[in-house]
Amino acid sequence: MSNYKFQAEEVVEQSGSSVHENAAKPKLSIFEMLALPKSERANYKPRLASLPEKEGLVQSESSVQPTKTTNQTRNEGSATSASALPDDVKDGSDEDAESVDGDDESEAASMLREIEEDYSELEFEELESLQEEFQRRPDAPSSSLASKLSVLDDFPICPESNYRDKMWKLPHGKNSFANNIRFNRELSGSNDLKRVLVYHVIPDYSPFSFIRSYTTAKAFGNEYAVLEKYIFIDNHISAQPEHIALISIPMVMQALEKAKASESKLHFFLLFKFLRLWCNLSEHKLIPEQYYLSIPIDQIDTVERRHEVLKSKFTGTMNAWTSYSEEDLEHIMNYATAWLDGAIPKLSDLKNYIMDNGFHEYTDKNIKRRERLIELDKLMTITIDGKEIMRPHVLRYTLKGDETYTHSWVGGYGRALNGIRNSIFMLVALVTGGRKSELATIHFDHITTDHKGDYWITITRYKTSASPTHGEEDTLPLPRYVGDMISKFKELRSLPPFYKQGWLFQPNNSSKVVNKATPGLVTNIIVQLKEELPIARLHAHRFRKTIAEILINRDERNIDIIRALFGHKSYAMTLRYIARNPLMVRSVAIAIEQSYAREFHDIVAGIRFAGYSGEGAKRIYQQILKRPDEFTGKQLKVTLVAYVSHLLAAGEPLFIRRTAVGTYCLTGEHFTHENLPPCLQGREIEGDLIMPDPGNCQPDCRKIVVLQSAKYALEDTAQFYSQVLNNSAGKLSAVAERELNRRVKAAHAHLANLNETGHSAAQLIEVTHA
Repeated sequence: MSNYKFQAEEVVEQSGSSVHENAAKPKLSIFEMLALPKSERANYKPRLASLPEKEGLVQSESSVQPTKTTNQTRNEGSATSASALPDDVKDGSDEDAESVDGDDESEAASMLREIEEDYSELEFEELESLQEEFQRRPDAPSSSLASKLSVLDDFPICPESNYRDKMWKLPHGKNSFANNIRFNRELSGSNDLKRVLVYHVIPDYSPFSFIRSYTTAKAFGNEYAVLEKYIFIDNHISAQPEHIALISIPMVMQALEKAKASESKLHFFLLFKFLRLWCNLSEHKLIPEQYYLSIPIDQIDTVERRHEVLKSKFTGTMNAWTSYSEEDLEHIMNYATAWLDGAIPKLSDLKNYIMDNGFHEYTDKNIKRRERLIELDKLMTITIDGKEIMRPHVLRYTLKGDETYTHSWVGGYGRALNGIRNSIFMLVALVTGGRKSELATIHFDHITTDHKGDYWITITRYKTSASPTHGEEDTLPLPRYVGDMISKFKELRSLPPFYKQGWLFQPNNSSKVVNKATPGLVTNIIVQLKEELPIARLHAHRFRKTIAEILINRDERNIDIIRALFGHKSYAMTLRYIARNPLMVRSVAIAIEQSYAREFHDIVAGIRFAGYSGEGAKRIYQQILKRPDEFTGKQLKVTLVAYVSHLLAAGEPLFIRRTAVGTYCLTGEHFTHENLPPCLQGREIEGDLIMPDPGNCQPDCRKIVVLQSAKYALEDTAQFYSQVLNNSAGKLSAVAERELNRRVKAAHAHLANLNETGHSAAQLIEVTHA
């Protein structure tokens, strides 16, 4: 708790209009929206993002017009096109394909629109955060690095490291990776310059208020190589002070142009970011003079270049598709549970005392007494792990010769409620997968329990609704812990005047009447959380992606968070839980498509245009034959999301990994100790997170997909093992000989399949363009 500020100051909330925010708003590109003042952005919607196409595939020129989708279709897990890829659950028969033909076009169009809108919203939030960072100027620190180095050659920068150390070991969460920054550059003077610059992105010493995380400093340390390459190495100079003095405006402009032309889209952005940092530190004299970059910042940071840099970072990429890291999640969970488990019981005691004494019935809510209320003072003194979140507010004065005490409790109670509200928001955003507009409109009446005592939450969805003003409702399961906390929060707000209009996330220390809940409620929560949590670029959309990423990666460290959030003992239980939530199914499916996009497209392109082998490859090929148009351009993206949605809705996992050149492991099977894949046979497997081992791929496995690019590797494999058998005749054990023969036989079988299918595959598949 020591890293968190327990503040709950409220930004003034605007009451909503009578028409929902999605109704008939003009659309602008995200860059046009960013050019507008913040107060005007709510009047527009981001134009749909242009999703990046994948290389190596025929691009379909046809487009599908969006049409209405139904709540029933979504709740069935978006099964449209699910039979288009193998999933270890369905056999890919013609009957399966025909069963969904009727609604293909409408559901596919709806899904594509949702993917694009989802990405546009996320991209806009990320770009808005970056633009805010670019607009910030440094604050003057109490002691600059320049002043420190003028007195001391070395000094501590964190508990485990000094400034001159070859590695800085910055603090990190117990379940996260180490935040180490190494100084092992070979270029003369480069380590000294790296120390000077990276020091200023450590949260403890940074003059920039938007830097709150040690992982940000670690990222800067890793990215320093970009600055070194384009400014120093490419110009054949060192990073010694005498060469730094030679850096000119034309040299920097040329470096920026080279970075922009680089194959890596991030180089231009990273170089611009480092140059801005360096210019800012130099201009404000925060670094030793010999390291000054003598170039005015306005020569580098122009409006046009900033626009160009932001556009280059996102155009044609999915870089905005990021979830919270392990360390971020640790901060989120620690902060939320501290408020919910620590503050709620104490605030409940205060609420009961106020109601028992009738203080809530006072008109002005102030309590005037001739003697100080010691019991009230004690109840209003609330701390969590040594941090004060509420204190007594008492005014003492003399009235008609008598000493009088006025106790005010409403302000402190409301601010504490905001802290609880913010914590509940993070958990609800994590476990539901809701958008800002969907979360903002949650009312206490939308949380219910069934006959088993399980909690359910009703969310109104506008993005995919046919009506922009009357959304469609989805009722989603809510983990018991989260439901209990909301129930306790509702009880705390039952104390007048805090129930207000009953919106779950409305402000609690504002008298503003919120007739219509708008995304502004969520925006205000995010503003407060940015001040309280050491998380870089904290915004609402990233919560939606986080559970998806955890389920994709299935890392034991994050599974602990899953268990804490959902109260489940196993990964399989959580997967079945997610299957009941269509919002999370779609969110996870889209995230999986992005995470595995390259592998998916490599497999489809390889099977479509060349030879293939393996049971999985055969099933994919049969589906391509039946529905070739679904395996081109953006339609392939829809097909993949539908496929993954189908798996998740059925409670099945997904695994796809490259195992060797041209060879992939592709499966949607949930493995148990009774049905281990060949790569895990004979091993001691612990836990229920059983995944194939790509490093021990067996060539005769049913899950393997072999493409034409594996041909030479297979030939080498067959030749190598055949030579081993020939050279070791009579020397090998019977077991070893059987194993080698099995590998040779499997390699020859795949080679035969590649030769057979490679002659006809491309000729059999035709695409009809509309």
